[in-house]
Amino acid sequence: MRGKILFVVLMTFVVFIDVALGDKEDEISLMKERFFEMVGNKSKVELMTDEQYREKVAEEVIQRFKELNILEDQYLVFVDHNPKKQLIFVLFFDGQRVIEIGRDRVSTGNPRKGKDYFLTPTGIFKNSLENFGYRALGTKNEKGWRGLGKKGSRVWDFGWQKTEKVVKGKKQQFVIRLLMHATDPNFGEPRLGNVDSKGCIRISGKLNEFLDRFGILDGDYEENNHKKSTQWLLRKDRESVKYLGKYLIISDSAQW
Repeated sequence: MRGKILFVVLMTFVVFIDVALGDKEDEISLMKERFFEMVGNKSKVELMTDEQYREKVAEEVIQRFKELNILEDQYLVFVDHNPKKQLIFVLFFDGQRVIEIGRDRVSTGNPRKGKDYFLTPTGIFKNSLENFGYRALGTKNEKGWRGLGKKGSRVWDFGWQKTEKVVKGKKQQFVIRLLMHATDPNFGEPRLGNVDSKGCIRISGKLNEFLDRFGILDGDYEENNHKKSTQWLLRKDRESVKYLGKYLIISDSAQW
């Protein structure tokens, strides 16, 4: 009898732990810890992370989701392409609140740099199978750059998007392929935090690993993981979060 009682108590304890680990707040806390471990100390990203700024970021997210009638709990990525900020946030949206998981530095487009350089467009963009992502080959260009990061790094493709650039004193419209990807670990990463790209979003290798491993933006891909192409792209050792996201929001805090 005593043994049976002990068995019941132990089983009850195990069930309680399983339920607790499945809770939304527990997953959010876990992702914050994993971000800190994998990407680094958030305190190193000191630019404009005061309370008023964070409130503006949250307002932008809520407004964008409201416009598309998006109500489901999910993760998302937010980029501020303001040249004075160059920040990227991993966030969680629960329908009412926006919770920060972590932040890092990025490099967005610098239209003043040359002919093939453009301003990174603003808006909300979906990571979907319509613009299928891929992985970097890790090859170097003539200058020794691995433009998409080390071999196997994830490349998120958000399709052809409109942007603009001033040419000979006149603002002109252009269309660019909007990507988010890692950059060369030796040459590109030290320059993160500055406008530097041709229009894409350059992120650190550590953030690339975090987003890829936990499937932060892979909602559409996981829904179609029965397809061979999707199985090829998604890593075999992934630890997908429960509340998978799909959206990248790019904004310009200079316009707030």
